[in-house]
This record gives sequence, structure tokens and C-alpha cells, in this order.
Amino acid sequence: MSKTKTYFLILAAVIIIAAIGYIMNIGSIKSFVNLCAGFARENALSVSAAVCAFIFLGNKNYWLIITGCAVVAALLVQVFIVGQSAGIIVLAARTITFLTIVFLMNFVKLLINK
Repeated sequence: MSKTKTYFLILAAVIIIAAIGYIMNIGSIKSFVNLCAGFARENALSVSAAVCAFIFLGNKNYWLIITGCAVVAALLVQVFIVGQSAGIIVLAARTITFLTIVFLMNFVKLLINK
């Protein structure tokens, strides 16, 4: 299976899960999606995701490094920019948002290069 097809299937699965959450009115999915969408508007998280995506682009363990960067960025943004401690859900939402931004950037890059 090609890389573009794999990226597309992952994107389709995430969109289907979010849509089911909204259609069936599942509160935990809706609130998590809204939380991630809110975090995506933060410049600090979005810019750091873009920078990390381009810095580590040619590495062998790309997604492992990006996941580590996502966790560190989520912690740093929460502690230094927001200035308060957070629970596991908020940190997970920031990490997922970081990974989503990197994922979408890579998917667009694959589509453009085709």
C-alpha cells in the first residue's frame, strides 16, 4: 500500500470517529475534538509542530521523534505559556493536536509531490 493511501485511510478513520461522536452525541468524543480544535489555534503549538516537522523530516525514526517532540511541546506550552498544571486529558489533547498538525503537513506534502 502506498504512503499516500495509508495517510488517507488514517485521515478517513479519524474523521469517521469524530463524525460518529457528533452524530450519536457522545460527549467525550465531542469535547475532546473541540479541545483539540481550540489548541490548534494556539500559535505556540502550531508553529512548534511545523518547525519540528521540517527539522526531523529525513530521519529514520521520524514518527517516534515527532511523538517525543509532541509530548515535550505539550508540557512546555502548558507550564510556561498557560502557567498552570494540567490533567492528563489536556496534555493528551495538546499532544494529539501537535501530531495532527504534523500529520496534515506531511499528507499535503505527499499530495503536492505526486
